[in-house]
Amino acid sequence: MGRTRKYVLLRLDEMLARGQGVTYDHPLITVEHVLPQNPRIDSRWAALFDEDERAEWTHRLDNLVLLNRSKNSAAQNYDFAVKKAKYFTGRGGVVPFALTSQVLQHAEWVPAVLSARQKQLVELLADEWDL
Repeated sequence: MGRTRKYVLLRLDEMLARGQGVTYDHPLITVEHVLPQNPRIDSRWAALFDEDERAEWTHRLDNLVLLNRSKNSAAQNYDFAVKKAKYFTGRGGVVPFALTSQVLQHAEWVPAVLSARQKQLVELLADEWDL
């Protein structure tokens, strides 16, 4: 599942970055869950998502972004504001992945944002792949 998920995310990123001449070093790219798989009980995530919501949203396309390996290993279970500031930006404030840079547009990572993002990404795949 991991390879398929990464492939789909890379294809989505290429679609979003169309015409920008992106290149990928696949062994150095990893998949990060914005909403962590195992958030701390005292985290902002626990206040925003109950257990059922977290189970529903954690592994869907809308919650997944691309990072380089070193940033992903450091990202951990931090709250959204910390992840945005520390891990979803690159040199000069720009992350090299279009899929990930979209996350920076949001003040909070909540179910309504995830729902809209899921719809957008699925529609993009459906249009591109004639599904």
